[in-house]
Amino acid sequence: MAYKNYKFKTLRVFASDEWLANRTREYRTVFDKSETTYISAEIAFYNKLFDEQDWETTVTLKAFSHIDGIKKELSSQDEKRKIRLDENVVYINKGWGMATPGSFWNKGEYSWEAYIDNELIGTKRFYVEDIGKVSQDHNPYFDIESVRFFTGDYNAVNDENKIYLKVISRNETQYLYAEFKIRNKINIDWNCEIYFNWYNASGLLKARIERFRKIEAGKEGETFLFNEGWGNDIPGTWKDSNYRLEIVFMDTVIAVLHLPTAEEEEEGDVEITTQSGNVATLTSSPPAAPDESLDANVKKLDELIGLEELKKEVKNHIDYLNFLKLRQERGFKDSERINLHSVFTGNPGTSKTTVVKMLGQIYKSMGLLTKGHVKEVDRSQLIGEYIGQTAPKVKKAIEEAKGGILFIDEAYSLAREADDSKDFGKEAIEVLIKEMSDGSQDLAIMVAGYPHEMEVFLKSNPGLKSRFSNYFHFEDYLPDELHAIAVKYSFQKHVHLTEEANAFLSEQLMEGFRNRDKTFGNARYAISILDEAKMNLGLRLMKRADLRELDGTMLSTIEKEDIELVFKQRGKRKFNINVNEKLLQSALDELNALVGISNIKNEVTELIKLVRFYHDIGKDVLNKFSLHTVFLGNPGTGKTTVARIMGKIFKALGLLERGQMVELDRQGLVAGYVGQTAIKTEERIKEAKGGVLFIDEAYALGEGNDFGREAIETLLKRMEDSRGEFAVIVAGYTEPMNRFLESNPGLRSRFDRTFTFHDYNEQELFKIALALLKQENIRMDNEAYDYMQKYIKSIFDYRDKYFGNAREIRKLIVEAVQNQNLRLASMAKDQRTKEMLETMTLDDLKEFKIAEGKRSNLGFKY
Repeated sequence: MAYKNYKFKTLRVFASDEWLANRTREYRTVFDKSETTYISAEIAFYNKLFDEQDWETTVTLKAFSHIDGIKKELSSQDEKRKIRLDENVVYINKGWGMATPGSFWNKGEYSWEAYIDNELIGTKRFYVEDIGKVSQDHNPYFDIESVRFFTGDYNAVNDENKIYLKVISRNETQYLYAEFKIRNKINIDWNCEIYFNWYNASGLLKARIERFRKIEAGKEGETFLFNEGWGNDIPGTWKDSNYRLEIVFMDTVIAVLHLPTAEEEEEGDVEITTQSGNVATLTSSPPAAPDESLDANVKKLDELIGLEELKKEVKNHIDYLNFLKLRQERGFKDSERINLHSVFTGNPGTSKTTVVKMLGQIYKSMGLLTKGHVKEVDRSQLIGEYIGQTAPKVKKAIEEAKGGILFIDEAYSLAREADDSKDFGKEAIEVLIKEMSDGSQDLAIMVAGYPHEMEVFLKSNPGLKSRFSNYFHFEDYLPDELHAIAVKYSFQKHVHLTEEANAFLSEQLMEGFRNRDKTFGNARYAISILDEAKMNLGLRLMKRADLRELDGTMLSTIEKEDIELVFKQRGKRKFNINVNEKLLQSALDELNALVGISNIKNEVTELIKLVRFYHDIGKDVLNKFSLHTVFLGNPGTGKTTVARIMGKIFKALGLLERGQMVELDRQGLVAGYVGQTAIKTEERIKEAKGGVLFIDEAYALGEGNDFGREAIETLLKRMEDSRGEFAVIVAGYTEPMNRFLESNPGLRSRFDRTFTFHDYNEQELFKIALALLKQENIRMDNEAYDYMQKYIKSIFDYRDKYFGNAREIRKLIVEAVQNQNLRLASMAKDQRTKEMLETMTLDDLKEFKIAEGKRSNLGFKY
């Protein structure tokens, strides 16, 4: 492909000749004939010879009409242009039309095309309607029926039970949505283009959203809904004190709304005004559709894919509720209260939330709930940070759920270990129990989570389990059900799969099902594959030169290669980094400076030889051996020091990207309440990515409650899934570590290498002492030298199983140096010589008594 001096940026259309800030215009794609004089195009492209040299080119802008499917050239305008070296982005404008409004452009579809040196580089469609001029007081296209605000996550627009707000929370809001409802006044085809402009309290533009929609003939009187959101997954995007939304149509501000923020959100509607400040006139909504019948809601439940056993359970539940209602109507005085409180157990993606929302509508149609909406919360929305904050938050959630369902996902996170009196989850559970016992009957509390964790949750308070009458379990979807979910989702996304793609998808879903664990995403897993495949389809087509000529079928057909790429992208990441000789030598110098551990040094030398060999022959190092290692040995034998050095060696050899070490023990991985250990472990693994995760006394994970085992299971999965992305080094006493490695069938197999750290002998301990003194720039005189040797031999001979090896020597040297410093501090400054400052004498060691008697035979195995 020939080199080009430019790179295409944008081709945009505008009608107003007014310049705006940052060299912009009022760009649009839909115009009304009554207002239109000249319609212009602006081509922008990057100068690839910026700051290098001037060059020349010819830019051509052509206007076309597309009336009745016939493309007709209206205008062709050339501009020979010298592109200066100081122009980073080049802008060129050309317009066409007549000065009298409505005299040239008629209703229809048009386009501008841009050429550079006769090569087409961009096309932009635009449309002219012929309905009438739009003003603040008159809109011949549509009436505004409502503008309302709601908040939530990225998918909140799909929530059937939205809560509309007049004040939003500055600390909790993720995405803020404007729900804009209009009533169409036209009975012909037309193109609708609306801009949603958000401004902060200072009047600065915060967000600008453009929406284009074709409205078909025959839709007069029908309503159309625009849900436009902006924000972030992490709360805190909307922090200003007040925001202003301006809705713009046909270059006219047709609605203005002011939305304040506060600590807590408030339900309600916001007043809509015109740009001049007058209250906007709204059309009245048509009568609300009647509530759906019980049969209609049950039919929706039946239409869900799979979940056959669950459907039977729900239908039996409905029948029994109807039976209790019938008895009440016939005057039976049953002591049994109709109880809607329910427990849902199952893995992620098994449609628990969907079924909860359906139950809300079912209970409403049965007259058991007045609203049937669902208020969904998790631990963070119920638990306060300080004493006294939790109960009000729970009561607020209950109040907002009245008439419907309070749905607590991952409810097990409210329950911590029995001996943890500092957690406020207990307080939340107590408030919920009181509500379920004595509260309004116009409320159903439903909790959901993993089966095992939910069992622990229900046992966390003696009165909790008895408050729930209904238990529903959601089985994982079977492979054919996952495939059906994926196919149904593809229809919703307006894409279809080729026969080969469909067969490959079915194979991958089967494989995913076979390898699943409790974190398996079920329906989410199937849907995510389709989403990624659609993205791959788009990226593949965007590389084609004939993109504009592709028909609708090609734009919506997912090929096998699009799905194959999904799994390649999810596969293990591999990288090839050359050996950093300088860093490697530095790390080896540190290792070789350590006393003893000759067996460790030999194994490291062999490792380096192997890596160099694999680099030489071009083999993938990560597939030849694992970085995960077991360190066995007693305290003070250098395990932590060597682990830190190993991180540097792995980095130098190109096996790890960063080489940092994250050091922790059981407490660093295990959380205090159910379900949070996996999250905490994942966070530490993420922190260790590219380096070493060093777990000291790792055997402690196999002791105590189930939380340690949860950490092990999470660790095992990540060690395999992220093989080569980080190294896990577990360390501890030999015997407990052996028991630990045998405690889980998959544990020992994840570690390909074991380093044994032998206890230091008396000669090595003395060498360590000399090395530590050297670091202090101190030497011993002859008497001190001899005494130090005898003392170290003495503590070695009389050591017990708690002997700290090098740690004992370090403590000894620290105290000896302190004694030397105190001795010199008692002397006058002018009496101290440089030699005295660098010499340790026998007086500095006299407090260390040499033991006499029979030698110990304990050794120091644990």
